[in-house]
This record gives sequence, structure tokens and C-alpha cells, in this order.
Amino acid sequence: MRLNQLTIYGFGKFHNRTFPLNAGLNVLLGPNEAGKSTLTQFISAILFGFPTKKHPELRYEPLDGSRFGGEIAFTQDGTDYLVSRVDGPRGGKVTLHNVTLDLALPATTLTHLLAPVDAQLFSNVYAINEPRLGTVFAASKQALIDRLRHVGAVGSDFWLDQAHQLDDAADELYKPQGRKPRLNQQLQEYQDLTEKLNRANASYATYWELLQTQQQQRSQQKDLQRQLAVQRQVASQYDQQLSLWSTYQQWLDLDDTAAPVISGFQQNDATTLERLTNQVNATAATLQGDQKQLASLQDQAQLPPLFQQYLLVAGQVDPLIAQLPDVTIAVREQERLQTDQAELQRQAGDIERQYAKHGQMPRAFSLATTQRVQELTASLSLANQKRRRLQQQLNQLNEQYRQQQPTRQQRQNPLADKQVGWLAAGLVVLIGAMFLPGALFKLGGALLGVAVGYYGVFIVDSSTPASRQMQTLEEDIRDVQAQLREGGKAIDDLTQQLDDIGDAHGLGDLAPAQWNAAQDAIVTWDRLTQRLENVAEQLATVVATVTDFQAAVQRVLPAATTADFTKLARELQDLQSTQQRLRTQESDVTAVASRLKRDQNALDQAQRAVTTFLQTRNLRSTDAFYQQYQRVREQGNRTQQRAALAEQLGARNLAALQQVASHADLSQRAQSATTQVADLQQQLDAVTEQLATIAGQLDHLTASGTQAGLRQKLANLAAQMQATTQQWLVDRLVSQWIAATLAAASGDRLPQIVKTASQFYGKLTENRYTEIELTPTTLRVKRADGDWRTVGQLSRGTAEQLDFAVKLAFAVVMAQQVAMPVVIDDGFVNFDADRRRAAYQLLVTISDTIQVILLTADDGVADKLPTENLIQLTD
Repeated sequence: MRLNQLTIYGFGKFHNRTFPLNAGLNVLLGPNEAGKSTLTQFISAILFGFPTKKHPELRYEPLDGSRFGGEIAFTQDGTDYLVSRVDGPRGGKVTLHNVTLDLALPATTLTHLLAPVDAQLFSNVYAINEPRLGTVFAASKQALIDRLRHVGAVGSDFWLDQAHQLDDAADELYKPQGRKPRLNQQLQEYQDLTEKLNRANASYATYWELLQTQQQQRSQQKDLQRQLAVQRQVASQYDQQLSLWSTYQQWLDLDDTAAPVISGFQQNDATTLERLTNQVNATAATLQGDQKQLASLQDQAQLPPLFQQYLLVAGQVDPLIAQLPDVTIAVREQERLQTDQAELQRQAGDIERQYAKHGQMPRAFSLATTQRVQELTASLSLANQKRRRLQQQLNQLNEQYRQQQPTRQQRQNPLADKQVGWLAAGLVVLIGAMFLPGALFKLGGALLGVAVGYYGVFIVDSSTPASRQMQTLEEDIRDVQAQLREGGKAIDDLTQQLDDIGDAHGLGDLAPAQWNAAQDAIVTWDRLTQRLENVAEQLATVVATVTDFQAAVQRVLPAATTADFTKLARELQDLQSTQQRLRTQESDVTAVASRLKRDQNALDQAQRAVTTFLQTRNLRSTDAFYQQYQRVREQGNRTQQRAALAEQLGARNLAALQQVASHADLSQRAQSATTQVADLQQQLDAVTEQLATIAGQLDHLTASGTQAGLRQKLANLAAQMQATTQQWLVDRLVSQWIAATLAAASGDRLPQIVKTASQFYGKLTENRYTEIELTPTTLRVKRADGDWRTVGQLSRGTAEQLDFAVKLAFAVVMAQQVAMPVVIDDGFVNFDADRRRAAYQLLVTISDTIQVILLTADDGVADKLPTENLIQLTD
């Protein structure tokens, strides 16, 4: 692979920058904070993905708020490609284009083009800087061996990690001197169970009596609990009725059955009266206006100067006056649109101040994303509820386990002597039978002795529980702990998925509970933005219409007032009115007189309609009508309030309260029910205390367990130990197999890499060190005088030169299989002047084979390196 050009949209301090690259050696020169580390991280981020937002220091998001991302043009196997990556989920949104064929490719193709190089391999080998070279000191012997195996076998990181995980898993299963590994704990538990089995002995005579008593007490306890639940429900109903007594009294107070019902009156009659009254007032106002108009027709003495100018250009002004109504409507529309525009801008600004981030609004969810968020939120809520419930259950189990831990006195076996007695009695009977006369008596005595011994040893012991409650509690505790761990992983996974969705849509700063409100606001903001665009277009059209009309009037009538449209419209209307008045003065007087007569008739008719309306309802005035109307409204409000109180009380409570004579009677019933609850609770507490005493006595008798139970536990534990041992053997064998396979896979390349690294190391150290040797246990270098030195014996600069030589050797040897450019970011800080010059010459040599990108602050690099591509980062 050869990088041809880096184009940065926005990354760290860079914004809209382009860096062309050649096939050989490229030098990018700049002082500290010029952006060298930023460019190294940019190459890695575009090829392998942006780090997550959990590591903001590695993301290099643009400081100026520009678009985050960039593109890289590269050539691989004779084909030109262009890959771009911008901010997005899962490492960013990738676009890949085959420039040679002008073909768009899926984003997954980039991984195949870069294979087998991944982000870890690129960081460990091809991206070289001083901190990474310095890790050679911190590496252990085994880590150095694994690293060189990774250098010799491409893609071995995964298998090395697998081998380490298998070793760790095997150590968690068993260690010879360990205590916490599973198999060690199982061995200790096996020993403890064996000791318990050897001490197990018990008697069941007292146990069965206590067990029967316990069953009787439990039956009594269940009956008392049932009675207590019924009585508590009765007491609760009385308490509820007491709390609703004040509401019930309000319901009784609103009973208006005795009030007279007003008939022959409807609520919409107020609207009819209002309409008739308005008609009277409007007719009277029209009559008064006509009277004033008739009086004003006398003043026609002089014509204004503007009208005299109008007479000269009447043919040009009349068409403009005809347009005046349309233009007036346009002016009103302009004012309305300006008001709407200001209101829309205010609403959109409020939403942007609340949700916009860096001047950008979050994106709206799709239907699928909305459903996904709802599912994740519901799952997270259920998972949290389950986790709290499991934690409470675990606390209860732990408390029960602590309380049931056997004391020293309980661990003693009070029945051990009786078991020995039974066995001794059986042996005596068996031996005595041998001295009886007759084979039949001997046989009967022998069977009797065996039966007595069997009863003492097996029957009595097998009936004794082997700490069953303790074992059950331990198993329950482990089960709940496992469920808690699984629930914690599920909660983390659901939270991460919600964080990814929020980051992808710009809602990372808001809690998921606020996303619904944010989505509504985003949709509202989009709608407001669209309306703003429409209003702006309409406003521009209306303003153009008004402006053109004012300009046309200015050209025809220079004396008219064109700055204020209201005054201009009034002047034009006055011109038109004056002209019409001069033409029709006589006819206007006649028309106004006729109109006055019609107005008077209309006023009389409207007043008669109001009088008729009031008489049909037996009312004398409008004031009496409104008093009647107010009484009807109050009566309706009381009915509604009483219905609302009845609904608040409920049909069941209302019926019960109606059966109660007084508040004192209800309080007495509630007190009686409470007393019965207390009596039942006292009886239940006494029975519960007796059951606790019996349970303690039973625990004392069954503390040591039974032989059958202990044998079953030993058998189960033996099966678990066998499975654990098999798993330990599998992990160890697979880890050893992976190590052997990687050693064989890297065998054909590793010698060549070590040989090439030795040559490079000799050039870097002026042949002070001539050979690198890798043994199964260590890494060492040979001096020119024949002495060998380990890494720990080298100076920091010399050790970094060793790591640098190995990485360059890998890049050169593997160039046929893994053709990646080498990016060096000020990696020679600890090199002295001679060895830094040797490193530059080595880069010139290998640049014929692989592409080298050197980012440095060394001002003398231009004189030391013959390169055709020298870029000043400060330009």
C-alpha cells in the first residue's frame, strides 16, 4: 500500500488541509505543537476507525467545530482507492471508492484491503514514536518473545491472547499452592464433607414429635393469617370510609332536590338575546353615522392642492387608485407575515438554545430507531428491577445463612453414644445366638442381632438431615450471585447500546429519559424552519408589491407622501372621494335622506324584536333575563359538582356511607375492627414464636446431617472435581499447542527478520553491536568485541534503536505480504547526533522498498535527507 494524499476536513488543529505524499521518503517538518502526532493519529483513524468517545484525548475532534474527519488516497496492487471517514457510530461512517474503475465499494472492503494489518499491528509496528520505542524496557522476557512471534507470524496476536487467556483460566481452576482456585476449594470441601460423614449420627424420636407439633402449629398459623387478612380488609374499608366522610358531607350539602326547577328557559337564549341587542346597537350607530354624513355634505368650498395636481394626471392616477385595495391587503399581509416570522424565529431560537450543540441540532430518530430505543429502555428498566429484586433476595439469604450457622454446641452429636449402644447390642445378640441349641434358634438370633445393628447404624442415621438447610442456602446464594453477574452484564450492554444511539444522533449529553421530549422538539424545530422559509418567500413577494406601488405613485404624484403607506392610502382615497363628491353631491343628499328613513324603520323593528323576546319568557328587562340565566347556571354547576363528588366517592363507598347513621357510629365500627386485627395479630405472633422455637430445636437435632445426604454430596463433589480437572487439562494442552503452532508458523520468517534486524542494528550503532539473538527465555545482542548484552543492560537510546531496527526489519521483510507505509513521529529523541544521522540514512535506504513518512522537529533534516517531498507544517 502507498499513501498518495491526506485530506483533512477537520481533525485536531487542522482544518481543510491537504498533504501530498510520494512513494519513497516523505518528510513533514514542524516544531512542537505543529501537528505531527495529530497527522499520525489521523492516518490510523481514517484507516482503522475513530476511538470511542470514552477516550476523547485520542479522537482529536476539531477545535474549531468544523466537520470531523477526512480522506486518504492510496494505491494498492496497481489500483487507486479513495477512503473517507467522518464522525459516526462504530468508528465513524466510511466511504470507499475505486478511483481506477470509478466504482463505489462497500465499507467492509476496506478491512479486506488492509488485512492482515489491524489497528493493533499498525500501532505496534508501523506507527513509530518515542513512547512506543521506550516500551522495550517495560516488556518482560515472555512479552518480548510473544512480540517477536507476532512480528514473524502475521495475525498471531489473537492466538497469543487466546493462549494467555487459557493459562489464566487454568490458574483459576487449579494451583499447587493455591487456595482460591476452584479445584483447590473443591478438594478442601471434599475433606470437610468426609469428616462430617465420619461424625454423622442422630436420633429421630424427638425429631418426629417436634415435626408433628410443627405441622399442627403451621396449620393454625395459616388459619390465623387468613382471618387476619379478612379482618384487615374490613378495617381498611372502615378507615377509607372515615377518610371520605368530609367528601360525603359535601355531597349531601349539594343536594338541591328541594330547590324549584326553572322551566321554559334555555341556556342558548342568552346568545339569542345578545344577537338581538347587538342588532339594535348596530342599527342605532348606522343611523347616527348617516345623520353626521348628511350634515357634512355642506362643506365643498375649496379643493386641496394635491387634488389640483391630480386633475392634471388623472388618467395615470386612476389605475393606481384601482390597485389600492389589493395593495392595502398586501400591506396587512406584510405586517402579519413579519409578526409570524418573529414568532417563529423566537420559537425556533428557544428550541436551539435548549438542544443545539456547537450550533447544530440533533438528528431525529427514524421509526426503527424509536422502536429500538423504546425496547432498550424497557429492557433496561426491567433489568434494573430484576437486579434490585435479586439483591434483596441475596441479602435475605445471607441473613438466613448467618442466623443458621451451627454453634459449637449444635455441632456436637448428642446421639453418638446411642448409635454405639445399638451396634454393641446387635453384636451381643449375634454372638449369643451362636450358643443357642438348634440351628433354627441360632439362625433366628443371628437375624435378630443383624436387625438390631442395622437399625442402629443405618435406619437411625439415614433419617437424620445432613445440614440440608445450610446446603440449600449456599446453593441459592451462589445461584442468585450468578444471576446478579449476568444481570450486570446485560445492564452494561443495554446502557452501551443506548449511548451509541444517543451519540449517533447528537443526544449524548441528554439522559435517555429526555429523548422523547427532545425528539418532539426536533420535529417541531424542523416544522418551524420550513414555515420560516415559506414565510420569508411570501414576505419578499408582498414587500416587492408594496414597494413597486409606492414607486409608481411617486413618479406620477411627486407631492404625495410615499414614505408612510397609511398616509399615502388616505391621500389617494381623499382624491377619489373628492372627485366623487363633486360629481354626485346632489344625489348623495337624496340617498342619505332615504337611508335615514330606512335606518329609523330598522331600529324600530329591532327594538320590537327584543321586547317580544322578553315578553315570551315573562321578563320585563334584559337585567331580569340575566338574573334568571345566572340562577340556571348555578343550578347546573351544583348538579355537576355533586356528580363529581359521587364519582370521587365511588358507588360502593357511597352506598356504604348512606347506611351509616353518623360519624360517631362509623368511628366505633372502625375501632372495633382495629381491635379484632390486634387480637388476631397477637395470636399469630404467639404461634410464630412457637414455630421459631420448634425450628431451632429441629436445627439442633439435624445440625450434623445424614449419611445418605453426605454421601450424595460427596458423589456430586467428586463428579464436579473430575469435570474441573478435565477442563484444567484441556486449557493447559490447548495453550501449549498454540505456543508450539505459533513457533512453527513463525519459523520461516523469524530468522530472516532477526538477520535483517541485526544488519539494521549494526548500521544504527556504527557496528558497535553486530548480532541479535532470540532464545526461548531471553533477547540479547552481541557487541563487536564478542560480549553479549541483554536489553536491561543497554542504555535507553540503544534499547530504542534495537526496537526500531526490529520494526523496520519486519516492515522490509514482510513488504511482499504486508505492504504498509512506516510512519515515524519524532522517534529519534533519545538518539545522539551520529546515530540519528545513521537512522536517517537507513530510512533513505529502505524507502526504495517501502514508503516512509517522517514527522520531525529536527530543522537540519533537510540537509541530512535527500527527499523530493519536504512539507513545512507551519506553512
